[in-house]
Amino acid sequence: MLGIPLKIYIRSDNTIKMRIFPLLASILFSINICAQKKIRPDKLMEDFDFLVSELRTQHQGLYQYVDKTTVDSQLAHLRESITQPIDRLEFYGLIRKTIAVTNEGHTTADLPKWTKLKLGLSKSFLPIAVKYCDGSYIITQNYGAKTSLLSKGDKLLAVNGTRIEAILESLLPLIPTDGFNKTSRHEWLGGINFSLLYRLVHGKTKAFDIEVQELGGNTTKMVSLKPIRYTAFKGKNATFPPKSFDFSKFQCKAINDSIAYLSIPGFGDDDLPYETFYKTAFQQIDSLGATHLILDIQANGGGTEGNENLLFSYLSEEPVQKYKRVTMMPKSYEGNATDPDYIFDQWELTGPKAVRGNFTLFSDYYSDLGYGVPNTDLRYGGKLYVLISGLTFSGGAEFASLVKMTDRGIFIGEETGGTYEGNVSGYSETITLPHSKIRVNIPIIHFQINVSPTIKGRGVMPDHEVPQTWEDYQHGKNTKLAFAKKLIMD
Repeated sequence: MLGIPLKIYIRSDNTIKMRIFPLLASILFSINICAQKKIRPDKLMEDFDFLVSELRTQHQGLYQYVDKTTVDSQLAHLRESITQPIDRLEFYGLIRKTIAVTNEGHTTADLPKWTKLKLGLSKSFLPIAVKYCDGSYIITQNYGAKTSLLSKGDKLLAVNGTRIEAILESLLPLIPTDGFNKTSRHEWLGGINFSLLYRLVHGKTKAFDIEVQELGGNTTKMVSLKPIRYTAFKGKNATFPPKSFDFSKFQCKAINDSIAYLSIPGFGDDDLPYETFYKTAFQQIDSLGATHLILDIQANGGGTEGNENLLFSYLSEEPVQKYKRVTMMPKSYEGNATDPDYIFDQWELTGPKAVRGNFTLFSDYYSDLGYGVPNTDLRYGGKLYVLISGLTFSGGAEFASLVKMTDRGIFIGEETGGTYEGNVSGYSETITLPHSKIRVNIPIIHFQINVSPTIKGRGVMPDHEVPQTWEDYQHGKNTKLAFAKKLIMD
């Protein structure tokens, strides 16, 4: 996994659900672009207007968090910035800003295939991977030449004389989020994404002089690194030994005779056989007689609809109305009304929007996955502690919403990457802008969680704010889990 995984989950109501990250795939295929022919402003405006028209008629998130007047003003300002010919890459940046206006993290933009083929041809990438730890970016890997001056876990302070704070100001706006989230952008800049976005914004660089600080040290040092090709970001080129954390793998284990730990790092349909795994895990929890369960979803970016519902069914005795409404715009519905999946979910156009059948709104609805209702004897009724972070997105965030809305558990960690009240994802409609040929995938289904938050557009907030610390990262320790164990035992 390269920080933000290359795998993309496009959510559908009864098959693939929640996508993990909207920007990386496009960045991966677009940053190494040689000189391009510039496109005339009138052609660019046609592309821009086409995109905005499609967003207005298909994307329900456009006015979800910000009022129409403000959003339209932002769009008008972006359009007014098109005053001279620019190349496709520059226009791509404008398209990313346009997508960001939706305050929704599931929309993607992608450059044409012939442009993607230019990826990785030049040695121009900063050869490191990073991780965000409690306000700092820590170097987790070096894919370039070995050097004794750089160590795993060094804090990154500056690149080529520019302080990390200034670099972040240029990179973070390129990463869209759900609502007004405060954690996901930093998390999604992890892995090699920092290097990829740095290349996109700051262009081709012949050499990198980075300033770093060692853990526990008060002094800093300069390290010179040679740029690498994108294709060099491979495990065989990694110079640091890998670190493995418990939250990155599926597991159920006993902490002691009263505390169980269950890690669910994803809900993707190809991750594992969920029905069997859940059953086995809760059999183990039941046989242990655990009175405290620590459920770790801090790395859970979503997956297939139904897997989060089935997990919650092991924690609740009664079905819970998860969604207030599930809707899509008429244009999207009319183009897909004969699709078997739509028919299965009982979509119908009633009034200004299409609505999904009510039977799908409850937590015991598992999509078309064929799951059976869990054995009531295996339902866990003890105390629950849920570990969350900015990487808890889409399906992971919806599971957190289920726990939050039912007051079922205590949250430890950081604000979830997905909003408490749901998201716009599901099936997507792909459009191609006529002149730049940039493709945009627009999610079309609005999943409204059955809650009414006092503050819109924020994730599930922790009861105990606990970020991963720099020191714990160095020692391979799960900070959130350590806090949970101490909270239980004290």
